[in-house]
Amino acid sequence: MNNCNNSAHIPPIMTEMIFIVSISILVLTGCTTVETRSTVTPQDIAATACRALYQEIDATIDNVGVRDYGSSLIEGFPYLRTTRLLASFSHELNDKSPQWLAWVAHMTDLDAQSRALELRNLPSSVLSQPKDTLLDELNKCRDLLISIDLTNPQQRTRLRDIVHVPDDYVTWWQTLGLYPLTAPVIAVGISEWHRKTHEIFAIPFASLPVAGKLIRWVPISNAMTPGVDALLSDQSLTAQQISGILYRSLDPLGIPMPEDIELDQLFNTFAPIWEVDVADDNDRIGKIHLENGPSVDIARPTFYRKVSHTRSGQQVLLQLNYIVWFPARSGSDIYAGRLDGINWRVTLGPDGKPWLYDVIHNCGCYHKFFLSHQLRLRKDLPLAYFESPLLPQSAPEQQSLVLRIAHHTHFIQRIYSDNAPNIQSSAIQENQPLLWEDYDELRSLPSDEGYRSLFGKYGLVAGTERSERFLFWPMGIRSPGAMRQWGRHATAFNGRRHFDDAFLIESLFERTP
Repeated sequence: MNNCNNSAHIPPIMTEMIFIVSISILVLTGCTTVETRSTVTPQDIAATACRALYQEIDATIDNVGVRDYGSSLIEGFPYLRTTRLLASFSHELNDKSPQWLAWVAHMTDLDAQSRALELRNLPSSVLSQPKDTLLDELNKCRDLLISIDLTNPQQRTRLRDIVHVPDDYVTWWQTLGLYPLTAPVIAVGISEWHRKTHEIFAIPFASLPVAGKLIRWVPISNAMTPGVDALLSDQSLTAQQISGILYRSLDPLGIPMPEDIELDQLFNTFAPIWEVDVADDNDRIGKIHLENGPSVDIARPTFYRKVSHTRSGQQVLLQLNYIVWFPARSGSDIYAGRLDGINWRVTLGPDGKPWLYDVIHNCGCYHKFFLSHQLRLRKDLPLAYFESPLLPQSAPEQQSLVLRIAHHTHFIQRIYSDNAPNIQSSAIQENQPLLWEDYDELRSLPSDEGYRSLFGKYGLVAGTERSERFLFWPMGIRSPGAMRQWGRHATAFNGRRHFDDAFLIESLFERTP
C-alpha cells in the first residue's frame, strides 16, 4: 500500500516513460526472486525517468542551439549549474554544514533559472509538451534527484571533485599558434596601448579632445514609487548604511545577498554618469533588440544591471555591474564591427566603500583598474607571460562618478566627480535620461521566432566578429573582439585571466597596511 501511495506522486508527464522503464525492469527480472523485484521502488523508477528527461531536454537544447552559457553545467549532475565563485568553495565545505546546503541551493537556483530561459528560447515545434508543463516536471525532477544523489556520501564527494568552470582559452590553439613565441610579440602591442592610455589620462581634463559633441546619459529610476525623486544621485546611501545592508544580507557562505529594494538603493548610489564624445550615432547608448541580428535602439537609452561577487581573503565582496551598448565600433580597422559596449564594475568592501572600480568592453577587452586607497598592486607579480594590470588613474573618493568616454573607440579617458575642483561641465551640450534593465533580459529577447538569447555558443554574440581574430587567435581566446556574455570574458592575451575570477582581486592586488 505504501508503494502505491508513493507512486501517486510521480509527475504525470513521465507516465509513458515510467511504463516503458517498468516493463523493461519486469522483463529483465522475470526469472529472479520476489525479494529481488521488491528492491526496485517507485522512487527508483521515477529517478530513472527523470534522468532520461534531463538527457532528452539537454539534447534538444544543444541540437537547436539555445544553450545558455551564463553558468556552467556539471557533468553527472544535470540539475545543478555553477559559476567560478561557487566552484571556488568546492573543497572548503563540510558536506553536513549549513554552508553545504547554501552552496547546493545556489547551484540549484542557477539551473532553474537557466532551464527556464532555455525552454523559453526553444521553438515550441520541437517539444512534445507545453513549455510550462516541461518546466514544472524538470523542477520536480530536480528536487527528487537532489534528495537521492546528495544523500549519498560518494556522490557528494564526486560533486566537490568535479564542479568547475572551464576557462575561456583554447589550449590547442595556443599550441598550434606557438604561444611561447607569439605571446611576447603580442605583449609589445599591449605595452604600447598601455603607454598611450597613460598619455591620455595625463592630459589636463579641459584639454581632452572632443571630435563631436559631449552628451551625458544620466541614470534615472525606473521605480514609480510616489515621492521618490527620479534622479539616482539624490538617493545615495552612506557608507555606514551600505555596510549595514551588506552585513545583514550575508548567507551561510558569507555571500552578500541584499533584497531587491536594497539592491535598487545600492545600484542607485553608485550609478555613473556616462559622458560621451558623440561624433555619430554609433557613439549613442541604446537598448539591445533582435531585428535582423542584434542591434541597438538609440531611441531608448538603457543601461543593464548585474550583481556579481568576488573573494578577498576570507570575505566575499558584492559587485555592481553597469553595462551599456553602442550600435558599433565604427571604422575600417581590425577592431571595428557591429555592437560595442562597456561594463563598469564597482566592488564594495564590507565597510560600505568602493574598494575597486574596473571596466572592460563587452568583448572582455581593454581591462582597466581604478584602485581606492584600500588596495595596492602586489609586488610579487610574474614577469614572463603575464599581462600587467592597467592602472591609469586612482579612484576618486566620491560615490557618484562621471565616466568620460571617447568617440569611435569608446575608451574611458577619465573618471571624476562632477563636483571635483577644476572640472568644468560647461562643454556638455545635451543631457539624456538613462533607464535600466536587468542584464538577464538579454538571455531571452523577443524575436521573430518567439524568444532568443542575444548570446550564442560559448556566450558569443553572432555577427559581432572582428578581423582582429585572425591576428590574435594564437593567444587561445575564441573570436577576440567579439561581444560576449557575462561570465565568458577572458581579459588577458598574455597568461589567463577572467573578469569573473573569484580570486581576481587578490591575484593582482593586496590590502594596504
